[in-house]
Amino acid sequence: MIYPGRFMACVGLIIERIEGGYVNDPQDPGGETNFGISKRSYPNLDIAGLTEGAAVDIYYRDFWVPSGCAALNNGLDLWVFDCGINCGAREATLILQKWCGVAQDGVLGPQTAAAANKMAEPEGYLQARLAYYQSLPGWSTYASGWTKRLFIVARGC
Repeated sequence: MIYPGRFMACVGLIIERIEGGYVNDPQDPGGETNFGISKRSYPNLDIAGLTEGAAVDIYYRDFWVPSGCAALNNGLDLWVFDCGINCGAREATLILQKWCGVAQDGVLGPQTAAAANKMAEPEGYLQARLAYYQSLPGWSTYASGWTKRLFIVARGC
């Protein structure tokens, strides 16, 4: 499949700089993961045998499209996409909607996209995302990794 250039730039950064290859951290609630795709989310998938191409297909189908990233300005699209990967597409959109002050339904439609794209300081989305992470029970365990992830996506692609 041929994907949009902006998606390819964003997914390339995610795979290269954040999600890497195969890991099986017993403390990670996602369990076994490869290219950031978890066994918890995809129980019938051979995670150890997952190829990068198959991971890209999953990222597009299950994260980029549901997160509505194509409707967002460059930079913000990456931040919402990455949040969708890390927290779920619905949660990424809820954080976005709360940040830009629109009704929170977890769906990135035209009203949410327009409001988000008009925000004067889009970095506020990263601050809202950090606040979300800090509210999670795993913050004390994963604070360093989640914060590093925010710094990486803040620099963008």
